Formats: sequence, structure tokens, C-alpha cells
Amino acid sequence: MTPALPVLLCLGLCLCKEPRTQAADRIPKPSLRAENGTLVPQGGAVTLRCRASWEAEEWRLEKIRESGWSQIKSVRLAGNESEFSFPSVTSNNAGTYRCLYRHSSFRWSERSDPLKLVVTGFSASPSLAALPSSEVAAGQDVTLQCWSELNYDWCVLCKDGKEVTRGRMQHHERRYQTNFFFPAVNPTHNGTYQCYGFNSSSSYMWSSPSAPLVLSISGAAAQDYTMGNLVRLILTGLILILLGVLLIEHWKSSRGH
Repeated sequence: MTPALPVLLCLGLCLCKEPRTQAADRIPKPSLRAENGTLVPQGGAVTLRCRASWEAEEWRLEKIRESGWSQIKSVRLAGNESEFSFPSVTSNNAGTYRCLYRHSSFRWSERSDPLKLVVTGFSASPSLAALPSSEVAAGQDVTLQCWSELNYDWCVLCKDGKEVTRGRMQHHERRYQTNFFFPAVNPTHNGTYQCYGFNSSSSYMWSSPSAPLVLSISGAAAQDYTMGNLVRLILTGLILILLGVLLIEHWKSSRGH
């Protein structure tokens, strides 16, 4: 064996072990969620929960600022979950957060994925309408139109409290509006919709919500009947095929006799 071969083997073993060692030393990142949702009215309460898959001894909550990420809260608590409460949110609480925890080995985990906390109620609410109607048959096209007399840069459409989409506000006949087009709607579009307005300079501070709009799509029962009819047709076809096979076998047997 040449002198260089043991050296190469040793180097190869070291390279193979290095990723495993790094992976073993890495503490899994926690998850961060807002207990009552990420849309919070001004003056309302919200609790951010940081949860880890490992036992922790200390927790930190960070918020992004102009200078970068900075710690805003720290809690010494044993366990795999910690909470950070905001009893009355203001514009100062709006923004992007993430959390991390310290394991008993005195090492800190990776940081959680960012969570965006939006505070609402900083300006007048826009209006929301459904065109041609809020009650349509499945397969029809529907446009949800959000409009306001205030000059918002952006409009956000939410369904059942969660953001669905957003769009730029356009000036149109003494008001500003955004149209959200939904082609060939189906029962999955059923729900309660609201829209918000905000400006790019304060993207985490939204207006008050529009009045709720309930979108009702009829035709769900008809679609269920269609599926049932399709299943029945398939079963009927299989039975006819089976009967055909049995008749052929009977005919062959009779011909043999």
C-alpha cells in the first residue's frame, strides 16, 4: 500500500463525518404562530406562541427594525412552548417577528420562520361588493370589487379572516378601487369576505375592514348528483361486462356439449 492511500482514506472519512456532526450539533428551529390570527384590530390583544420540538430553558422573541433584527422579549421557562402576550396592540407592535430558544446544552436554536403581524383600524374602512351578485350558480364568473374614497396604494381581500389576494388600487370616477376576478366559481368559494386598504409606507398598518360580504355558490347538490350518476354508470357498465362474459362462457359450454 502506498503511503498516500491511508491519508486519502482518512481524509475521506473526515469529510463523510463532518456533515453528520454539523447536523447533530444543529438545534431544530421552533415554530411561531399568532394564537388569534395575524390580523389584530388596534387596541386588541394577541398572543404569539413559540413552540419547539426539543426541551428549552430560555426563549427569545425578535422583531425586525431598520437596523436589523433585535430582541424585544425574553422568557426563562422550561418546556417546549412559550408565549409572548401583547394585551393592547398599537402601531409599534405591527411588523415581522421570529423566535428562538436555548437548549440545556447552552446553545441557541435556529430562528423560526418569520411571522407578519398586521394591526388594523388605522383609517376608514373600504366597501366591498360582488358583481353580478353575491348569490350565483356554480360555473359563473364573479368579481369582488373593493373601493374607497381614500387614496390607498393597496387593497387586500380576505376570506374567513385569512388573506386570499391583494392588488393595486386604481383611480376610477372619483374613487379608488380594485377588482378581484374569480372565473367559474364553485362551492369552495363559499365564505365571508372582507377587504382592507393600506399604503406602501405602512404595509403592516391596515384600514378597518369592510362590512362582511357572504358569497354563496349554488349548485353543490347538483355536482354531488352528477358524481353519483357517474359512479352508478360505471357500476352498471361493469355489471354488463360481467354478464357478457358469463353469457359467452355459457355459449361456449353449450357449443362444446
